[in-house]
Amino acid sequence: MKKPSSYKNQKNLSKQFGFGAKILIILLLLGFTFKVQIKAQTNDSYRYLAQSKIKKGFDVDFQWFKATEDSTLLAVFLSIPHHQLAFERQDDSNYIAHYQLNLEIYKGFYEDENTRELTERIFIGDTIFVSQYENTLDPNEITKVLTTLYLPRDKYTIHMDYNYLKDSPAVTGVQIDSEKLERLNPNRRRTRDNKSTNSIFKQYIPKDILREIGLQLHPPKLQQPLSFFNYTSGSTEANITFSTQKENKVVKWVGSTNQISFSENSYVGIPTFALDSIPTFDLIISTVSNPENVVSSKTIETITLPRFRVSLPLKNQLIENTQNIDSEFYLIDLETRVLDNKRYKLNLQSNNENIHSLYFETFWQDMPTSLFQLDVAIEMLRYIVHEQTIEDVLKKKNEDKMIWFRSFWDSKDPIQATAKNELMNEYYSRIDFAFDQFSTASQPEGYDSDQGQIYIKIGPPKEIIRSFPASSRVIEEWIYPNRTFVFTASSGFGDFILVNANKENKY
Repeated sequence: MKKPSSYKNQKNLSKQFGFGAKILIILLLLGFTFKVQIKAQTNDSYRYLAQSKIKKGFDVDFQWFKATEDSTLLAVFLSIPHHQLAFERQDDSNYIAHYQLNLEIYKGFYEDENTRELTERIFIGDTIFVSQYENTLDPNEITKVLTTLYLPRDKYTIHMDYNYLKDSPAVTGVQIDSEKLERLNPNRRRTRDNKSTNSIFKQYIPKDILREIGLQLHPPKLQQPLSFFNYTSGSTEANITFSTQKENKVVKWVGSTNQISFSENSYVGIPTFALDSIPTFDLIISTVSNPENVVSSKTIETITLPRFRVSLPLKNQLIENTQNIDSEFYLIDLETRVLDNKRYKLNLQSNNENIHSLYFETFWQDMPTSLFQLDVAIEMLRYIVHEQTIEDVLKKKNEDKMIWFRSFWDSKDPIQATAKNELMNEYYSRIDFAFDQFSTASQPEGYDSDQGQIYIKIGPPKEIIRSFPASSRVIEEWIYPNRTFVFTASSGFGDFILVNANKENKY
């Protein structure tokens, strides 16, 4: 395991996991055992969950967007995590990477390639600069691109080719011939409930299929005027601006998956033509699993909604002059940050009749691995909860286990106004970091190592000092504001054991 002596990556993590760090230390005052051995079934283990994750590739999402009554745009969303790019070191302070995506759009679904008719060609590409090596590996560092173009409502076939991008892309918003799909067997993953009739497939499609066979694209039969938008966090990439004379709202277009960011507020955008003849309407959000469970309901007078002007650019690097489609929208704050991580249905009703409806789901982009399985999440509390308590809880029925788990973390939630429990997220994120950074051949569960356990309970140190004595093994010191831990290498393969486990430094 290699770490820079300045421990820059730990400082970055200190910022990332910093919120609630002081609160987490309070848990340590309750007194915990040094190590708890709890065994789970193989398919319920943390290692199984971590190893079974599909490596995230870059995303290409196609969505038809109804801007006015008689115009429809095709939006192409490209989302590239930086670890999917091949960065090269340019100088001491810069790393660069290139990406290139070529799209050819042909009219109709054809069998004979000699008769196909090219409708549009799109090129998306750029060079990305980052200043730190860690940013080239961070899956949360993402470049996003939004390209839009006008296409008449018709059927199309898209052929795609790309360079400088690793792995197979995840493609949404299109169809692929089922027989060809079965024959070529690309890696598919359903992103929504198996029982839903509105399922969207996220298909990880190999390059040769995208290039040679192509994907079928056509507007939905009943195109909804509703579109979801996420709040922005300061980035200007792939954003849309809604403007009035008094204010501007910059938002992120969600795309065909209708996945809004978990524990964040979002908007629904509605073209004014879809509501102008309706004086009042009810906006209702209910869960898909239990439609009777209404989580939000409010009556809105259309006249009270601000009318936002939106200029939607027709952006394509092969088009010399950028054009714009101007439209007017209502943008309604959905206050979705209180929603749990699940699927929902949005209904607009007038006089108890549905006007429009749309399914959506909250999506926890960086959800810690342990939370994918309840038994694993409970078992991994072993660093802050007594062994016997965990053993007793794991014997309960699933419903009772969930009640206990929710109660445990709800009592420690620092911000009750959001769905995400920031303290719980920090705790389980530390476990992920410990697994990634401290796992070795002799200690495959890095969270059980001495360094892993200290990191989980106390967090990242302020400083790490590594020394190399001539006559002994490597020594590493983790320096905190009120204590220091000293480790020595037990082998030459990244294993470190705690050597100063005295009363003052016991964790």
